Amino acid sequence: MGAPNNNSASTTEVQFRRHTAVELRRTGMSYVAIGEHLGVNRKTAWRYVQDALIERARETATDRDALVGEQIVVIETVLEGLLPKVAAGDARAAEVVLKALDRHARLFGLDAPVQIKAELTNERVSRVMQLAEQLAEAAGSGQ
Repeated sequence: MGAPNNNSASTTEVQFRRHTAVELRRTGMSYVAIGEHLGVNRKTAWRYVQDALIERARETATDRDALVGEQIVVIETVLEGLLPKVAAGDARAAEVVLKALDRHARLFGLDAPVQIKAELTNERVSRVMQLAEQLAEAAGSGQ
């Protein structure tokens, strides 16, 4: 028969130490002081804080995904109920549908800015200068 499994107790202890390390860090305590408080070195204190923050980020992402899913269901329910009214010409229903579609687009990131990588070359600068001169000439001649 093998040794008893203390893995659960040690996991709980590590979680407690991580939580304590984060709370102490929030008060402005240095990693050296946190380590002294917990009976570990500075590097381990730092690792406790980092691991706790990573775990919280994972939990937050899961909660966020669930919340987004719930909101999508609500929006789709609103749309399903109001689309017939919009088709019948109800202006207020159309307004609500547009707001729901706007929220839907934001949840899916459809309105997120698009990043464009544009390189400025001598040829492009020259072309812009030509267009600027043409506009100045057109404005000066009254066209």
